[in-house]
Amino acid sequence: MPLQQLIRTISIASCLVITLNSFGQRDTVKYIKSPYRKEYTPHFELSTFKRGFASDSLKIVLDDLESKPRTTWSRNDSLEFAQISLKTGNIKLSKYYFDHLKIDLKHEEEAWFDQLMVYYVNEDYEAGLQKIIKDSPMILEYSKMYFFKKIFSAQVAQKEDPSWFETNIVFDWTLDTNLMKMDRKSPQFQQKVTEPLRNLEYDLKKIISYVHDDDPVLSSALREMGHIIDGYFNLTHTYIAYSIARHYNKKDKALLGDLAYVKARINQKKYKLPNFRKYFPRIEKWRFEYNVLKEKVILEQADTNKYVIPKTMKKKEEPLITFPHQLIVLGGIAFLIILLALILRPRNK
Repeated sequence: MPLQQLIRTISIASCLVITLNSFGQRDTVKYIKSPYRKEYTPHFELSTFKRGFASDSLKIVLDDLESKPRTTWSRNDSLEFAQISLKTGNIKLSKYYFDHLKIDLKHEEEAWFDQLMVYYVNEDYEAGLQKIIKDSPMILEYSKMYFFKKIFSAQVAQKEDPSWFETNIVFDWTLDTNLMKMDRKSPQFQQKVTEPLRNLEYDLKKIISYVHDDDPVLSSALREMGHIIDGYFNLTHTYIAYSIARHYNKKDKALLGDLAYVKARINQKKYKLPNFRKYFPRIEKWRFEYNVLKEKVILEQADTNKYVIPKTMKKKEEPLITFPHQLIVLGGIAFLIILLALILRPRNK
């Protein structure tokens, strides 16, 4: 009888200890709500400014083109090859194809802008500007072509005077106080502000895809875009525009001041700083050697050898217990409960 009573006491004490311990662990976890929140930006947000292009997707297209004899290529094949060559960094070959294809701006706008990038990457801004004037003599204000013309004109001036960006602006786009009072969803506001801003974003994204080194004019253009976003929309994407601008010109003190000022306002309003890398990721570099792509495809198709992947790491030994360790704890608790039930079970005298 004393032994039975001792076992019963130990069982009850064990259950109490386990229960109190579990409650104690819960009590030690404290959740502190951050005072900072994401800024509400329903009317305008920038998307990712991609830098370079995914090598694997480009390789698939090149492999497909290289599998066809050049004599059977259609105009679309040649145009696609010109665009892919530009994206892989083969500028000379891309220019050769673009020049011989005579791109139609009206029906092949995307390809036309890609051809314009050949002039930009080659820093032949004067020739690029002349092409814009020749192919599009009538340019609508704040259209894609309008902003490209302004950027190329600024690059021509910057090439003549390396300090041009310090005292000049790229665009003649000032804030309108009447537009500031308008509903951001109204057709007039969309036409006057949102659509032009999207056109500018398109142009800057196109350039940033190919340009990764210092570029004061590109930096100034991004900074001016930031001014417009700040005046009409929000602080978060103003910060993004200024941050990308700083990447292209770290010597611009005025830009640094703008960036510090908008950051201070974001902190003052208790907004979270956006993740810069989400909008400006690392450079995607071309990883394949174009000159051997065709030969590589042929060799892969003709190769009958079987290759064995070498084992460079010691094989992991399988653990003795393959199921989750938490189940052992649960099983132990269940066993104690059953044992307690058996001990405390009323007995017939």
